[in-house]
Amino acid sequence: MLPKSTLAFLRIADTPQLVERFRETSLGRISQDEQVKPFVTGVYAAAEDAWTQIEERVGLPLNQLLAIPQGEISVAFVGQTKNDDGKYEGPSGIVLLFDVKGHLDDAKKLLENGGKFIRESGGEIELEKLGDLELTRYSGADGRSVFQFEKDETIVLSTSKDLAASVLASWEGAADGQSLADNDKFASIMNRCAGSPDDPPQITWFVDVIDLIRALARGNTAAQTSLALFPVLGLDGIKGAGGSWTFATGDFDSVMHAHVLLESPRSGIVEMLALGSGNVTPEAWVPADASAYTTVHWKVDETFRVAAKLYNSLMFDGAFEGEVQRRVSEGLGADFEKEVMPLLDGRITIVNWIDREGPPKINSQTLMIGVKLTDAKAFEPVFEKILEKFGDRLEKTSFAGLDYHKVKQGEAPEQPANTRRPELCMALLGDYFIFADSVQALEHSIKTSRDPNASLAGDVEYQLIASRIKRQVRGNRPGMLQFNKPEEGLRLLYDIAAADSTRERLSSQAESNPFFKRLDQTMKDNKLPPFSVLSRYLAPGGGMLTSDETGFHYTTFSLRRK
Repeated sequence: MLPKSTLAFLRIADTPQLVERFRETSLGRISQDEQVKPFVTGVYAAAEDAWTQIEERVGLPLNQLLAIPQGEISVAFVGQTKNDDGKYEGPSGIVLLFDVKGHLDDAKKLLENGGKFIRESGGEIELEKLGDLELTRYSGADGRSVFQFEKDETIVLSTSKDLAASVLASWEGAADGQSLADNDKFASIMNRCAGSPDDPPQITWFVDVIDLIRALARGNTAAQTSLALFPVLGLDGIKGAGGSWTFATGDFDSVMHAHVLLESPRSGIVEMLALGSGNVTPEAWVPADASAYTTVHWKVDETFRVAAKLYNSLMFDGAFEGEVQRRVSEGLGADFEKEVMPLLDGRITIVNWIDREGPPKINSQTLMIGVKLTDAKAFEPVFEKILEKFGDRLEKTSFAGLDYHKVKQGEAPEQPANTRRPELCMALLGDYFIFADSVQALEHSIKTSRDPNASLAGDVEYQLIASRIKRQVRGNRPGMLQFNKPEEGLRLLYDIAAADSTRERLSSQAESNPFFKRLDQTMKDNKLPPFSVLSRYLAPGGGMLTSDETGFHYTTFSLRRK
C-alpha cells in the first residue's frame, strides 16, 4: 500500500505475535516465573494507578488501550518523485496504518477524545469523502492537518489528503504507480535482512538516508547548499539502510540484522570506512568474567590516506596533515603520522567488566580499550614522549611487576552515593596499549594476562558464540566480533535493586509519588527471589560486522536456554 517513493519505513508485522514471541524470550520468561510474577504484577498495578490520573482525558483504562493493536502497525515517510522535467510531484508526508481487529470501538473512542482535545486547543474537525469512505480532517490551531479514515478495521492516519488517497487506491488495486516492494534499494536491503523464510521477522525498518535528507531540506537554502557537497564528500554513496528483528526463533532468543547499502566503488567519506579482518580470538588480558567483549579490525593507514586526499582536495595540499600535526600530534607530544600510526596494527578491542568491589553502583560497569601495536618495543620511546607531555597530570604505580600510569585525581566532586568515580589509567601490556576508566579493571586484566586459564578465550560460552559466528560467515573472519553475557549485567541490576540504599531512596520517593508508593509496597510485600532463579533463563549472545561489495552487514543475536 506504500508507494515506491517511501523514504523511511517501520513495520510491526503482527502486534499480538510480537507480544507472544517476546513472552518466549529470556526477559519474557523471567517475568512469568512464579517467583517473579508478584513484582511484575505490582509494577503493572502501579502503572495502572498512575494512568487513572489521565484516564478520563484519554477515555480508556490502560488495559483497554494496550489491547487496541491487533495486527500490523506501519509508519512511513513518503517523498515526492521527480518527473521528466526535473520537477517534484506526487503526494508526500507521513502515513500510519494501525490494525485494530475487534477493537474498532475503542480505537474510535480514542480518536474522539483526541478530537475533543483538538477543539479545546482551538483546532477544528471536518468530515470529507474519500471515495466511498468517510475522511476526517483534524486541523490544529497552527493550521496543520492530519487525515484519518478506517477500512477493514484498520485505522489510517496521514499528514496529506493526497497521500491518504494514494494509500486507499493501492489498497483497492486501483493505483497506477509501483509500490515500496519495487524499490531496488529496499528490496536489496530486505533480501539481506529477511531471516528465515519459514519465520519472517516481527519488526522491519528501512531508510533511504540521502534522499530523506534531501526531502527534508527542500525549500531550505542553507541546507540545499550543504547538500551540494554530498557528491564531493562521497556521501551520496550511502544508498540506504535497513534491518529486521526476530524474537524466539529456533535456537535464538532474538536475532537482529542491519545492512548499510553502499555504492560500489566507494569514494570519499564512505571509502574511509575501511573495515579490515583478522584474528578475533580474545587476547590473553581479556578476563573470562567480562560482561561484554568487542574486537574490530580497522585499516588505519587507508582511512588516513583517504581522509587526507578528501580534505586536501577541498583545501590545499598538506592541509590535512597540518591539522593532524596541530590538533593531534602537539596534544600527544608525539608525531601521530610518523611515530604513532606506523605502529598501529589496526586491531582495537573494547572490554566491559563489572567492578564488584564495595556496594553496587549504577556505573559499576567499567571500560577498557586495547589498541594492538605492531612492535611494542618500538612504541616504548613514543609512549615515554606521551608520558612526558602529561607528566604533571599522571601518577606512576605498579601491579604484579608491571608499571602503569593513572590520572591524578583532585578533590572528589559531589556525586550521588550510588555512583563510581572513574579512575583513568593506561599501560603497555604485551603488544597492547590499554586505556581504562578503572584501576581495578586494569589490574584485573594484568592479573588475567598471567593466567592462560583466566582468559575469555577459554570460556565455554564464548567458544559457543564464536562457533555460531564462524558458521554464519562460512569460515571467513568478520571485521568485528562481539560477545556479551547478559547474566553479568542483570546481576548488577539485581544487586542494585536488593541494596538497602535503593530501598531507602524508593521509600523517600514514595512519600510524594503514588507510583513509587505502590512500587515501594510491592518491594516490601515480596522478597526478591534468588538470582539463580533469573540467571537460569539467560544465555550468552554475540554479533559480527562484515563488509562486502554491497556494503556493511551487522548481525547480533542471543541464544535461548531450553
